[in-house]
Parts: sequence; C-alpha cells; structure tokens
Amino acid sequence: MRIQFQLNSRDCELDVSPEATLLAVIREETGLFASKHGCETGECGACTVLLDGKPVSACVMLAAQAHGHSV
Repeated sequence: MRIQFQLNSRDCELDVSPEATLLAVIREETGLFASKHGCETGECGACTVLLDGKPVSACVMLAAQAHGHSV
C-alpha cells in the first residue's frame, strides 16, 4: 500500500506492507535511525516519535496509520 506523510517536515511517499510498523519503515525505508528498537511492546520508549506533535510508540503503530500525518 502507498502512504504519504511528513517526516521531519519533508513530504514522504512510500510503498509499505500493511503489517509494517512505523518504526521499521522509518529505519529501513528512510535510513533514519534515531528511533531505536527496544522492547517491541511500546513500554520502554526507545522507539518514541512525535505524531502530529504527540508522542507515540513507533514499534506498535502500523506505518499505514501515519498516512496523512506529520512524524
């Protein structure tokens, strides 16, 4: 599926699988590694990103949920 979102204030358009997490897409598709793999359950905070200015755990959020938003 194709998603569009802003990543670090830049327009981003990517083809992603429906089950891809936002963390995996950010790290593997864009080459940005500031968000880290940690617990993979959303508890530790290592993967935290801001979605429309609010903190979310990127390891448990599907990349498709970022469509139309700012990360």
